[in-house]
Amino acid sequence: MSDLNEGKSELRRIRESAKLTRSELGRRIGVSERQIYDWENGIKLPRIDRAVALARELGVSLQTVCGAMGLDVTGVPDETL
Repeated sequence: MSDLNEGKSELRRIRESAKLTRSELGRRIGVSERQIYDWENGIKLPRIDRAVALARELGVSLQTVCGAMGLDVTGVPDETL
């Protein structure tokens, strides 16, 4: 039996666990399905406002979104001012 998550990016796994398609997520945050694909596959990184929108729609922290895209968030506080 193979692992269904094998080969999937962390961002894609988060999106799928939120039960959203690329198209649905893109529509909710105002970007194309292709942009979501590019972010999930490490081709491009979103602007900070789009990363915040991703975190909001996926129900995860901004640190989680950044980490899922391969950014090192070590030592970055995850708290409000």
